[in-house]
Amino acid sequence: MTSDRQERAGRHYQRLAARFEENWAYSPAFVEWMTSQLVKRLNPCPGEWAADVGCGTGLYSRGLAERTRGVACVDPCGAMLAQLPTDPALVPVRASLEDLAMGSVWMPRPEFEVVLAKEVLHHAAGTGVALRTLASLVAPGGRLLLVLLAPKLDYPLFAAALERYGRHPADTGSIAAQLAACGLHSEVSTASFPLTIGKDRWLEMVADRWMSLLSKFDDVQLAAGIAEIDATYSGPVLEFDDSFVFVLARRLPHPRRPTPARR
Repeated sequence: MTSDRQERAGRHYQRLAARFEENWAYSPAFVEWMTSQLVKRLNPCPGEWAADVGCGTGLYSRGLAERTRGVACVDPCGAMLAQLPTDPALVPVRASLEDLAMGSVWMPRPEFEVVLAKEVLHHAAGTGVALRTLASLVAPGGRLLLVLLAPKLDYPLFAAALERYGRHPADTGSIAAQLAACGLHSEVSTASFPLTIGKDRWLEMVADRWMSLLSKFDDVQLAAGIAEIDATYSGPVLEFDDSFVFVLARRLPHPRRPTPARR
């Protein structure tokens, strides 16, 4: 069954799919930086299998594919998956977290050594089910990385958007506890990237509702918000930090069986 939240997210990304990567073209340095943040935490290795849950167009699946045997690219939006590069190492799987939870979709493997879920948890109908589902994908000795936006946004947005974002900050303590109940040990870290972007380009992205948060505002509210941003930030260039929280969870490997003693 599809939740209202899932349907809203689906409509948002279906509409955004054609311009998804265009919205990141202004800062290839950011994509490179984020890829390095993911790789150094997940430590993908040749011979391992990866899953990128909520992969979108595969912006970060590609970096995983370069370092592993292959990546299951999981996303509920067919228009996003259609933009995956033609690469046999990238295996598209059209599914939401809820679909995975019900076991109603084909996956190339039952478990993976590397599982990435970047900015997907807030789209889930239930955090507990989502975390248990993600944990179930992690093989013995495997790693799961959740990437969340920081509890407080430094983005140059309008006040109503920032207020709405702050209503339900991610509780990393609760996330870690729920993952522990699934047999995963977690550690939390943070990192920020300094962004510089032309104000006109930024206002275009806001008008395009590039964040799912902005899809919660109608056209009139969004137009008023854009006017507020324009009035608040007078210069032609905006500078701010894009900050993230990383929850890295590990599953212990299976203990080795003792070697029988020689007689």
